[in-house]
Amino acid sequence: MSTTLQPKLAVRILLTIVLMAVLLSPDVAAQVPARLLAQLGGASYAVATLGTMVCVGVGPNLTLLSTSDPGLTPVGSVRLPDIVRGLAIKDNYAYVAVGTQGVHVVSLQNPAKPLPVGAIDTPGLATSVAVAARYAYVADGESGVFVVDVSDPTHPNAIGSLDTPGQALDIAIVGPYAYVADGEGGLCILSLADPAHPQRIGAPYTGAYEVLGVAVIGHVAYLAVGEDGLQVLSLTDPTRPMLVGSASITAGIANAVVVMPPDVAGGVTYVYLAAQEGGLRVVSVSDPMAPVEIGFYSTPGQATDLALHDRHIYVADGASGVHGLNISDPSQPTLTSSYSVLSDAWDVVSDNGYVFVACGVLGVQFLSYTAGQLTVLDTFNTPGNAVNLVLSGSYAYVADREGGLRIVSIADPTHLTEMGAITGTGTTNGVAVQGDYAYVAAGEAGLWIISVHNPAAPFTVNVVDTGGYAMNVAVAGQYAYVAGGDSGLRVISIADPDSAQQIGAFDTPGYTTSVVLQGQYAYLADSSEGLAVVSISNPAQPEVVGALPLEGASLGLAVLNTYAYVAAEAAGLHLVSIAIPEVPRYLSSLSIPGFSTSLDIDQAGQQAFVAARNGGLVVVSTGLGFSLCLPLVQKMHRP
Repeated sequence: MSTTLQPKLAVRILLTIVLMAVLLSPDVAAQVPARLLAQLGGASYAVATLGTMVCVGVGPNLTLLSTSDPGLTPVGSVRLPDIVRGLAIKDNYAYVAVGTQGVHVVSLQNPAKPLPVGAIDTPGLATSVAVAARYAYVADGESGVFVVDVSDPTHPNAIGSLDTPGQALDIAIVGPYAYVADGEGGLCILSLADPAHPQRIGAPYTGAYEVLGVAVIGHVAYLAVGEDGLQVLSLTDPTRPMLVGSASITAGIANAVVVMPPDVAGGVTYVYLAAQEGGLRVVSVSDPMAPVEIGFYSTPGQATDLALHDRHIYVADGASGVHGLNISDPSQPTLTSSYSVLSDAWDVVSDNGYVFVACGVLGVQFLSYTAGQLTVLDTFNTPGNAVNLVLSGSYAYVADREGGLRIVSIADPTHLTEMGAITGTGTTNGVAVQGDYAYVAAGEAGLWIISVHNPAAPFTVNVVDTGGYAMNVAVAGQYAYVAGGDSGLRVISIADPDSAQQIGAFDTPGYTTSVVLQGQYAYLADSSEGLAVVSISNPAQPEVVGALPLEGASLGLAVLNTYAYVAAEAAGLHLVSIAIPEVPRYLSSLSIPGFSTSLDIDQAGQQAFVAARNGGLVVVSTGLGFSLCLPLVQKMHRP
């Protein structure tokens, strides 16, 4: 007797087989959404004060610090979805300009537990916010000014906007007017007679090449005008602001300004400028027609914002955190307190629950990671800018840009110590270690080959000119593979380090910043061109066999089995299937606050540690786990 399947049952079995095949494929196995597990630190771009508290942006975190003791003690913090760019405080609420994510409202009723209560997206990049009466006014970059009704802070409501000719970077509200620092668009003055319909009055003031910050006291505007320093304008007629005086600064680019008026400063107006590469600059405006710089304090980072409180000023200083300065004598500001954490993450390596981070100007930081918590154990401040590192044995080898190669002992993780160092021509951007040799990508100098047989006394064995600008290096067997910037991939024979020489090259279409080896392939982060896959089965003749354009600038990558993870600057983290290396397939992306430059995957492949520059260090799940659920199949009945 023959047996036949009922048509519906046959279809069901066929669909089940297809579903199993699809679910078991590498591409679908990776579709479980990646998610953020932990985050630490970030750069400081915004600061404001509230009583004895200082509110500061730390990457994507709004952090509250107490000024009641000599230091700046963390009291509470809340993580927001993008980098904190601007702050305004009113009635125990913080109104936070959160870059690409608009404005978020945070309740400060309990400083130990700041609580997000409302949010509204804006079309541009929110960099500054000012609050007056029931409205928040947002400087929204290329989208101009955005007006939000915050009469109920828990339900902010967009009511109006106005495009400005330049890029709205800062905003101040005085009376019925908004004063907008509009970059190359100058100073724009808006009438707020009807907040839902702000109107520009008069022509923008364009007497400066670039207006980056603005403060207004009475009928006078004070402008931070980049390399030109300070300009003072009369606003007696707001439709026709008139230049009264100006003052150059001796260092830096002025991009934020606050003013201590004469009734507070004892009869003299003092203007304080936050200057990139110039720290805090102090200008006396006792004579508005002839303002003059009278004092300064050089901060270690990039000063971007200021907040006054009593006889102190607090400086948001980019990668170096926030600094409190006593300005009782304006001509000689003195440092009283600082707060900084991991804030300039360039590169990261994870190892059995520990994490090492190259932190730019801050050197190297060593952390533990347990149960979703990142804790700094020790910091070693290198002389240059730590941008890349590898671990080998009980040492961390650090590419320190102008500081050369630094060799740091990690035998005692809570006490990092330098064992040896070496400098030379070029700029050290990347490092790999194999056996007794360190291979250093040294910018225009090419590839350094360094003997590290004795880590306390490294010495140069050879320098190989690779052409272009050596950004990074990977080593396997008798070959070193150099990511050569605009010269693509360069292959160096290192069978005899003393006579190492270039034997192969392939010029990629982009700017190659990173290289990872797996099997017979080299995977390249090729900047704006995305991911490139190069066959190195014949090292003398490397050949691109696959490529995948990706959003953002592909700067760093990690490869594990059939997956490539690409750090793509502002675009975050991309996951790519390389099950078939010649046909890389995009799978998913995860937005990460900051500028992702590098990453490392834990041995189990479940977590990615992402160095996100101004976003600090971010830990995310890789999204590789999946569960398989099959439909029930009814038992077949034979006729």
